[in-house]
Amino acid sequence: MRDQPISAILLAAGESRRMGSLKQLLAFRGKTFVETCVDNLLASEVTEVVVVTGYRDDEVKSAIGNRQVGYAHNENYRSGMASSIKCGIRAVSLDSKACVVSLVDQPQIGPDVINRVIEKYRSPSLIVIPTYDGKKGHPILLDLNLKDEILEMDDNEGLRQVVHAHQDKVSFVEVSSSAILEDCDFPEDYKRLLKL
Repeated sequence: MRDQPISAILLAAGESRRMGSLKQLLAFRGKTFVETCVDNLLASEVTEVVVVTGYRDDEVKSAIGNRQVGYAHNENYRSGMASSIKCGIRAVSLDSKACVVSLVDQPQIGPDVINRVIEKYRSPSLIVIPTYDGKKGHPILLDLNLKDEILEMDDNEGLRQVVHAHQDKVSFVEVSSSAILEDCDFPEDYKRLLKL
């Protein structure tokens, strides 16, 4: 199981309208959000990272620089997260067995958390969701046997639809970081994150 390829898709396509400035390029510990997220994924046990871009994609790619990632451009980024997930899923390697879905506004989630989710998948599991204090968070991992279902999911429902359809095959893994629960959507969220 350990040598099975596992991809990660980093959702970095949105406009960050509620934040008022592009989240992907916000500063965090000497780097941008998107750089930090990419570095955390590359430092984990995933075998490839695909960054889903959309709004101002040239700037996002420029921030990432020469890091070893693939890209998938979501032309329909305004239609929401589900369209970016589908775009990323289409772009991962065909030999990949599973995919970690990661959010660009969670730069504080380190490789240790990502690896805990991957370790749980190898138990084996079809879907893995990390929890903190019993509350569900991100990143979520999906076995790519679910690929067709993900590509056909209702954009309004998103991954909830896929998770709900396989409730009996979802594994939860408790992690030691509350970061899995924290979104960074508004300026006050960003200020709070910088204080951590």
